[in-house]
Amino acid sequence: MEMHMLLPLVTTTVLLSIPAWQPLAAAPACQRQCGGVDIPYPFGIGRGCFLDTGDRTFEVTCRKATASDDARPFVDGYEVLGIDPGRGKIRIRSPVSSWCYDGARRSMGAPHTWSFNSTALRVSDADNKLAVVGCSALAYIGSQDGAVENRYVVGCHAECASAASLSDGPCNGTGCCLTPVPPGISSFDVAFDDAYNNSAVAGFSPCSYAVLVEAAAFEFRATYVTTGALGDAGGVQVPAVLDWAVGNQTCRDVLRKKTGSYACASANSECVDAKNGPGYLCNCSKGYQGNPYVIHGCQDGRNVSLASGACIVPHENESIRSDTLVRNPELIPK
Repeated sequence: MEMHMLLPLVTTTVLLSIPAWQPLAAAPACQRQCGGVDIPYPFGIGRGCFLDTGDRTFEVTCRKATASDDARPFVDGYEVLGIDPGRGKIRIRSPVSSWCYDGARRSMGAPHTWSFNSTALRVSDADNKLAVVGCSALAYIGSQDGAVENRYVVGCHAECASAASLSDGPCNGTGCCLTPVPPGISSFDVAFDDAYNNSAVAGFSPCSYAVLVEAAAFEFRATYVTTGALGDAGGVQVPAVLDWAVGNQTCRDVLRKKTGSYACASANSECVDAKNGPGYLCNCSKGYQGNPYVIHGCQDGRNVSLASGACIVPHENESIRSDTLVRNPELIPK
């Protein structure tokens, strides 16, 4: 059983000339790696090393989750696995919500659920799905937004009759189900439906799980049901993808009104309106590669040697439409 309701999405096409005014830039001597993860600008560690437009922040903290851990990068409290400045994507370790049978009490224990709430990041509807795992599991994610037009509930139901019916591979409803999520999500809660619990299947499926997953990177394992390997203590790394953008204005508005600072710092870069919520992104122009948020970051693709943290940015991909580009090859004085 699947239930989902999608929100409308509007794309604005803009093409205009660019005024020659100074963009933001990062300090030259900044830590650009933490825990083996590259931290490209506009994200950064420490004062002066990240873009801060006043309404959104790109600050990364490099810290230990526990005393025995190595330092790892975090944004808004979520562990960072990778950042793509060209596509406006950030991969995080996705926390797993669980609801387990308590054998000592012979009843279901208290659910451990995750809430997502961010002012700077949005759940990528293009990359993620809600995964529900278990042999009698029905779980939802629902909006925290009180506005009627922004309310939504998405859920799916996983069943299985025995451990023998489980097999590794794609989620197909037997022990695991996947369902799409709507665009524009900046907050949600996870909830389990108490009409479906593990009391009758606890011998081979002691817990139900719900987790936001990067669909292309998630593959079901039977042990997720039978051994609890999907839980936080199981050590399975489940990635999810979040979208980010600069500010809350369109390219047209930020360039026309000159409010705040313009983030597309490199010559041969372009501004593109964000597709999943307000704000804009920067992209290297056709034939150029690199990081458009850094001065001289977009180099001729035939000769460029990418530095640590840089990203190859194609001029067309699934997240950027060429008809929304605003070209500014002469923005930065040479």
